[in-house]
Amino acid sequence: MADTRVILYHNLYLMLDAGVPILKSLRTVGSGVKGKTAETFAAISDIVADGNSLAEAMARFPNVFDPLDVLVVEAGETSGNLSEILNDLSDWYNFRNRLKRIILSGLALPVVIIHIAAFLIPVRFLIMGQMSLPAYLRYAAGTLALFYVPAAIIWAIVNLTPRTGPLRRLLDRLVMRIPLLRRAICRLALSRYCRTFHMLLKAGVPAVQCAQRSAEVAGNTHIADQLKGAAESARAGNLFSEGFSQKLPLDFLDVWRIGEETGALDDVTQRLARSNSEIAQLLFSELSRWVPRIVYFLIVFYLAIQVVSGFKAVMPG
Repeated sequence: MADTRVILYHNLYLMLDAGVPILKSLRTVGSGVKGKTAETFAAISDIVADGNSLAEAMARFPNVFDPLDVLVVEAGETSGNLSEILNDLSDWYNFRNRLKRIILSGLALPVVIIHIAAFLIPVRFLIMGQMSLPAYLRYAAGTLALFYVPAAIIWAIVNLTPRTGPLRRLLDRLVMRIPLLRRAICRLALSRYCRTFHMLLKAGVPAVQCAQRSAEVAGNTHIADQLKGAAESARAGNLFSEGFSQKLPLDFLDVWRIGEETGALDDVTQRLARSNSEIAQLLFSELSRWVPRIVYFLIVFYLAIQVVSGFKAVMPG
């Protein structure tokens, strides 16, 4: 889905920036792709050809386009800077895809090692006749369940429960207790907030609404709670920065405050989005290097326990 959006946003940006009309741009972009992506582009082209806006066409595909994308595109069409908005959206989804690849590449080796260890560790009991084959398989399955069950629960909470529901809030708070992961998630949430604020502001959305919608899509409810006070502060006639939690990173608070006081919030939010994206990427890269090491340590620790237990079993009392 994200690749579909990157193709659409980037290629549309290039064509619109060159002065090509929106309908022709859609049909040209659609002619260069295949499968479901081509079907989606063709349907969007037909909807636009019937006199609807691009945002209205995108809204009919909620499984492909997020509500925020529709809002930003709608604002971009209204303000007349749609091509710039599409370029910003393309950059965001490119960053998301790049970050996803970093995380998946970091998890690939630990997952393989866990599966090997699950079947290798109890094999000595099977060879020595201390465990039957069904018992051996149950042991391996039980070991893998320690990995798959929590993973399935996390997936279900993230994908099947409301973003601001109690289960999601509980998960987000647990995540924020893991030191390195906490910093990475915080920087990613700040990047999402600033990038969304920048896109909405550039598209002509009122600043208070920018702050409110940006907090809603921060991605982590714990960080969102620390950010949502900005909209309330602005409604009361104060600076946005006065509503931020002081628990947020000092560099973020200082740069935002300076941008707001100098009237350069549009430029500052763009720079904050980029800098926090870079920091988040570095932290997730570091995390991807540490996860295999942690898995190795746990496996070695378990094997050491087994060796000690084995020695105790054969040593005379």
